[in-house]
Amino acid sequence: MATTKKQRDERERFGKCQICLCNIPVEYYFDIGDEIICYECGTEYTISSTFPVKLQLVEDSYGGDDFFGEELFDDY
Repeated sequence: MATTKKQRDERERFGKCQICLCNIPVEYYFDIGDEIICYECGTEYTISSTFPVKLQLVEDSYGGDDFFGEELFDDY
């Protein structure tokens, strides 16, 4: 069965989470460079393309001030 243009357009408005593999809805008002969060696992992404939707994983950057010995300050 062939897919219609409407089905294809609706499917292309979703990105896929690289961690939990859930679909992430990307609404019409999002633009390239905006950050979006997966509702299931909380992973952050940056939108690199809106048509088709392409998401890039946001890297957690910890500086030297974030560490105390062996532990991160986020662990408290």
